[in-house]
Amino acid sequence: MEIKTTGFDVLNEQDRKDFEKLSNEYSEKLLRKLKNISSLAIHLKDYSKEGKRSKYSIHARVLAPTKRDFKAEAFDWDFKRTLHKVFKKLENEIEHEFHASDEHKR
Repeated sequence: MEIKTTGFDVLNEQDRKDFEKLSNEYSEKLLRKLKNISSLAIHLKDYSKEGKRSKYSIHARVLAPTKRDFKAEAFDWDFKRTLHKVFKKLENEIEHEFHASDEHKR
């Protein structure tokens, strides 16, 4: 699966490592739920105009040859927490559409 990123030039080295780790973990989970994902697009916005802290907004979109694309967005002050939120929302979107957890129950 191809992961396209936009706006990640504002991150420090630790945040980039965290993104690599979390994106690998969650991409495997997403692939288990939706087998034919063509790409994952992630757009990061950093709101740090004033002050010491940065607020992150992440928009993610899964492209697959299904009925529709799956989109999620999350925002928070902590980068890792924001990543977790957006990937969980994507998982829930796919789960809701296909009821993937009900597939193997019998």
